[in-house]
Amino acid sequence: MKLVYYKSEHGNFGDDLNLWMWPQIFGKDFLKNNQDIAFFGIGSILIENSVFIEQANSCKNKIVFGTGVRSINENIKIDDSWHILFLRGPYSSLKLKGDLDHYIADAAYFLTLLPQYKSYLNTPKKYKTSFIPYFESVDKMDWQKICDDLAWNLILPTEITSVEDFILEVAASEQVISEAMHGAMIADIVRVPWVRFRFYSHLHEGTVVSEWKWNDWLLSIGFSENVELNAGVRNKQKISRLVKKRKHKARIYSEAKAINDSTFRLSSDETLNTIIRKLKSKKEALIRFID
Repeated sequence: MKLVYYKSEHGNFGDDLNLWMWPQIFGKDFLKNNQDIAFFGIGSILIENSVFIEQANSCKNKIVFGTGVRSINENIKIDDSWHILFLRGPYSSLKLKGDLDHYIADAAYFLTLLPQYKSYLNTPKKYKTSFIPYFESVDKMDWQKICDDLAWNLILPTEITSVEDFILEVAASEQVISEAMHGAMIADIVRVPWVRFRFYSHLHEGTVVSEWKWNDWLLSIGFSENVELNAGVRNKQKISRLVKKRKHKARIYSEAKAINDSTFRLSSDETLNTIIRKLKSKKEALIRFID
């Protein structure tokens, strides 16, 4: 497979999950064989006129396997060489296929099919609360100082020894506050209550992109609204103040005090079991396709 994914030079857990997870799901040679097939897995990389589409067009066939359309503004042209096995959520399905028949959830939920998944669920708790910033937010604040002050455990999506260490840190938490979408997603997968923290990602990506991505995923797991803690400033012109001024740090502390048990969310066991059942079916379908 020719794996198509976004790779940050600083590292980013959500994207890096691709290289670690897919060989465990489909076998160690999965990414070595069938080099004439472009494989879209985890990521919001269905973007018109992008390097990702360019890479895919060099292959005879393209497989979309849980990927997300980046925003409502994308107009991606697909032909018979594209095989949409499933998309991340209903927004992506409507945008790419014009229906609601082609989504399950983000491909990260394939973690539930790993043999060690039960051990993740049984991980002993070490932290009351863990905080995960967006990978582009890591250098915007002294998160370690903030987390120390708030008695939070800091989990950075960029500075991880291994993908599995990140998962285990999340699993060892009683609850997770996450600016990173895949941070909240991993928490949901390992059954740790989570809440979104809105700080910088919507400024870096743009509000349209950020909210589209989050709601695409949230709707796929049974939530009809975007629940968040908002420690960010919405106006892009205020970005310098956002990352520099002391009063913004005070806002973060203020938002932290507003957190209570009712703030956190978790998809239902029924929803998760339905996702798992559908993912198993898609796994079998892909195996048949490449055989």
